Amino acid sequence: MTLIEQIEEQLQELPTEKQTEVLNFILFLQQRTAMSSKAKRRTLKKHPAFGAWQERHIDALAYQQDIRAEWGSR
Repeated sequence: MTLIEQIEEQLQELPTEKQTEVLNFILFLQQRTAMSSKAKRRTLKKHPAFGAWQERHIDALAYQQDIRAEWGSR
């Protein structure tokens, strides 16, 4: 017996109101799955801050080390 068949069998034994709850839960899971897959597809390259240092001609790593050195010396 497949998983779908097991679910159908168990679902048929439930009262109509509980079947509706199961359907609502399935819809909720589908919606949540769709939202999480959209979030995964986003890329940082589309973020407005991406490449903000590109035109400054500053070594970002050296800048970061300088800032950290200031915090470490206090």
